[in-house]
Amino acid sequence: MKSDQRYMKPGRSHGSTWFFVLSIPPDLRGHPRFMTSRGKPMTKITETLATKDPDKAREGRDRLLAYWNRQFRMMREGPSEEDIQEEAIALYRAAVAARKSTDLEFSALQAKRLNLPDDYLERLDRAIEISAADHIAEFCGRIGIQLQPKTDPYRKIGREFLTVLTAAGALSGMLPLPDGQLLLGWSQQPSPQIEPPVAPPPQPVLPPPPRAKDAPETFSEAFERYVTTELAGTSEDTIREYQRKVKIFTEKVGDLPLAKITDRMAVDFLDGYLLTERKQTPTTRNLYAALFAAVYKCAIRRKKVRDNPFEGQKVKQVSEPYEPFTDQEIAALLADAKFEIAPAQHSTATALPWATLIAAYTGCRLDEAAKLKVADIKKTDGIWYFHFCPDGNGKTKAATRVVPLHHEVIKAGLLRYRDALPKDSMLFPGLKGRSSKPGKLGPRLGDAFFRWRKRLDIVRPKVVFHSFRHTIGDRLRKAGIQESDIAAVIGHEDERITSKVYGHNGPGLKRLQVIIEKLRYPR
Repeated sequence: MKSDQRYMKPGRSHGSTWFFVLSIPPDLRGHPRFMTSRGKPMTKITETLATKDPDKAREGRDRLLAYWNRQFRMMREGPSEEDIQEEAIALYRAAVAARKSTDLEFSALQAKRLNLPDDYLERLDRAIEISAADHIAEFCGRIGIQLQPKTDPYRKIGREFLTVLTAAGALSGMLPLPDGQLLLGWSQQPSPQIEPPVAPPPQPVLPPPPRAKDAPETFSEAFERYVTTELAGTSEDTIREYQRKVKIFTEKVGDLPLAKITDRMAVDFLDGYLLTERKQTPTTRNLYAALFAAVYKCAIRRKKVRDNPFEGQKVKQVSEPYEPFTDQEIAALLADAKFEIAPAQHSTATALPWATLIAAYTGCRLDEAAKLKVADIKKTDGIWYFHFCPDGNGKTKAATRVVPLHHEVIKAGLLRYRDALPKDSMLFPGLKGRSSKPGKLGPRLGDAFFRWRKRLDIVRPKVVFHSFRHTIGDRLRKAGIQESDIAAVIGHEDERITSKVYGHNGPGLKRLQVIIEKLRYPR
């Protein structure tokens, strides 16, 4: 019988250490605890099991699986009574160990000087602030919840932590009592004495229950397989957006087995929930339908289900293309723009004029401009150029491209602005993302552009920041530039474009420079 190696993998060499590997649930990817140092969401947890023995590795695997399942539960639901008690016991043990090396006399003197308020809740809040606030912040940060001081949930945890700190004899421990007494960790006087917390008897760590080979695949599981088998090369931003849609569906309908999701459920979700309750547009509704239909097609190919309840669910939508800017509108924007070379403080306001200028002469998307780094402005054979989406994390594969700097962009001082920043900096370090759209820096920039053009009375329908792409395409077409060259500039998918023609050097870059310089705007 084959040994149970779920959530385990060996190292690369024969006889090496085993590792614990656990996929992070889709609804928790993007949680602050599961973000890389570069701000990217993690998809799995990998930890060494510190042994080459597979039996010992399985024991470590079971402990880690129990630990992480508990962490996932707390991230979703918050801490239970048992969770708070377990954390308090760990704090008690740490406080006992730390007390052995602490200067008792000095800390006792400090404790005697405390001047707490007379009101019990005020005394409790002050004691928590002095002795337990850091412990609470660390605990809440670890499980991803936010609690406000002076609220009942905050006080509940704070009182428990003060109790164990005082029971441990910690010199920072203090516990106000409702009768006005104050128990101090260094003394525990006046009475009553506080009994240390008693840890419950250790529960056996059970191995993960085996999954039956014929167990029905749930919708979220099918989505994960769809991501791993059919979305290679798709940007992380796009996958995060797909994960958000799947989460909305499973929270509304439930993470049901694929065969349990009926046509009626699909229609109720798409029409009744998205269109009616959430007031989404038909375009957005169709995006959900297309994604979920693709998940089912992948599952059908893998023989996990027969029918696709989202097939044929697209509804008619009226789509009006964005309008290009007029000469007058472009002139108004550029005339009003203030290009700061070295702002005292970088912000959305200081980034907006530069991002607008870049978009006006490259046709880049909003988030492409927002994600530019200092290192993305380069020079080859005397030609300065932007390298958009160099990490391949753009909307499409064609989003990764090079576009020469127009002479007007250089004239405005962008290279001097770039040189005033650290070499490893973002080009617009003042831009901040939104918690509702993790990984995206463009939304705040888009809001600022909306307010700016509204102030300048540029309010025609279908005229937005994205209109710069249509402006570039429209003007280059009128200048006689062929469609494949236009697609190369603005990053449209076009199978006629090859990396050989549009590389970072050689005739491709020079050819693109000639194309870009055909752009002319009135001043």
